[in-house]
Amino acid sequence: MIHIHLDKKRSMSIHLHSSFKKHVQRWKQLKILYGIKEVSVTPLFSGAVPEDKCYLTLDVIRILDLPVSTPYEIKFDKNKMIIGPYIGILAAVTKENLQQSIPYLSVYVKNYEEIGGTIIVFSLDGIDHENETITGLMFDPNSNNWIEGIFPYPRSVFSCVETSLTENWSTYLYTMEHLQQKLGKRIFNYPNFDKWQMYQLLKGRLQKYLPKTVIYYEPEVVWKMLKEYPSLYIKPINGRLGKYVLKVTRISSGVIVKYGRHSKKVKHFKSWSLFKFYLRRILKEETYLIQQAIDLVKCDDQIIDFRIIMVKNNQGKWENIGAFSRYGGKNSIVSNITAGGKAEIGGTTLKTVFELSIKEMIDLINHIHNLMMDAIAILEEDGYHLGNLGFDIGIDQSGKIWIIEINNQNPDHYIAVKANKPNILFQAKLTNILYAKTLSMSFE
Repeated sequence: MIHIHLDKKRSMSIHLHSSFKKHVQRWKQLKILYGIKEVSVTPLFSGAVPEDKCYLTLDVIRILDLPVSTPYEIKFDKNKMIIGPYIGILAAVTKENLQQSIPYLSVYVKNYEEIGGTIIVFSLDGIDHENETITGLMFDPNSNNWIEGIFPYPRSVFSCVETSLTENWSTYLYTMEHLQQKLGKRIFNYPNFDKWQMYQLLKGRLQKYLPKTVIYYEPEVVWKMLKEYPSLYIKPINGRLGKYVLKVTRISSGVIVKYGRHSKKVKHFKSWSLFKFYLRRILKEETYLIQQAIDLVKCDDQIIDFRIIMVKNNQGKWENIGAFSRYGGKNSIVSNITAGGKAEIGGTTLKTVFELSIKEMIDLINHIHNLMMDAIAILEEDGYHLGNLGFDIGIDQSGKIWIIEINNQNPDHYIAVKANKPNILFQAKLTNILYAKTLSMSFE
C-alpha cells in the first residue's frame, strides 16, 4: 500500500522510492492512470522517499481528481502506472434507494484493509454521461462512513442493481452499454440473461440437465405441454423469489392450478375453454415460460432444491464457496425461503434426507461442480462477463440432477445467513470486490 502526499515544490511530476525506477524506461514520461483518467508526468526517484509513500504534485492530483486520504496500490507496465484500485458498485436505481441501501452496502467494505483504494457506490440516476462523472457515495476508511460527492468514472464496475422487473430496464441497458464503452472488459455482472436466454444458450450442450422449457404465446402451448408432461410450471421470464409462479397439473377431471408463493390458492378447471380463458386473462405473451415440472425429492411435504454460490476470485478463477439446501414451505410449489421455506447446509441434507455415504456425496458434488463449470463456460463463450452467480440445482426422485435456474443479475446470497453461516455471505461480498479490484488494476 502506498500513501500519497502532496509535493508543493514541483509541477506535473511524481516522486517515488528508487526501487520503483526499474519499472520506468529512462528519460521517458510516466503515464498515471486513475479510474478512466490519465496524465503524463515526470517520474523522479530517490532513496530518501519511503517505499510506502509517493509525492504527487497538486496539478496532477487535480487532473486525476484523486482523493489522497486513502491508501493505494500501484502497478507498472511499460511506462504506465495504475493508482488503485478504484472500484464502482452500481447498487441502486435512484439516489434515494442508494441512501436506504447503505447498511447493506457496508458489507462490501467490511474488510477494507484487503481492498484499499477508492470504493464508490452509485445509482443509475447518479451517472452524468456527458461529463463522465458520478454522484454517489465514497467509503472513507478513516471515519468508516460513506461520504457524498461527485466523482470521475471508476476503473472497474460491479453491477448488483436489479432492474429487469421495473420500468428502468431500458435505462439500465443504455447506461451499462455506455459504461462498457468506457471501461471495456473491466465491468462485470453484465450483460444479464433471463431464464429463457439461459435455456436457449445451454440446451445445445446440456439439454439432458434442463427441464423442457418453451415460451408462452397462447394457451394452446400450455395444453400441448400438458399432453407431454402431467405437471408444469408457468413462471415469469424475469421473475424472482417465486413470485407469480403457477403450477399446472393435469388430472382426470380437468386441470388444477396452484398459485401464490404459499400455494394456499387452488383453482380447478373442468373444461379446456374455462382454463384457456383463465390463461388469456392472466398471462402476457412472451413474458412467461412454460417449464416441465421436476419431481423433486421431498421431506415432510417440503420440496428440496439446492442453491450454490459461485464467485470469481481475485485471480479470475471460479470458486464454490457455499452449497445450501432450500426446503419449500409445507405443500408450497416453490422452494424460496421468502415463501415460508428454510435453509440448511447442503451436506447436512445429503446425509440426512438423501442418506448418501461420504463417497456418494463426493461423487455427486464433483458431478454438480463439473456441470456448473460447463454451464459457466457456455455463458462466458457467449460474451457474458460473469463474476457472481447463484445456481439452483434440483435432484429428482430417481437421483437425476437438473439445472433449474442460474441467477446472474444479483443472486441473493442471504440464504447463508438463513442457514446460520453469515460468514459465507461476507466471503461472497468480499470475493466480488476483490475480483473488481483485480479488474481495476488491469491494463487491459
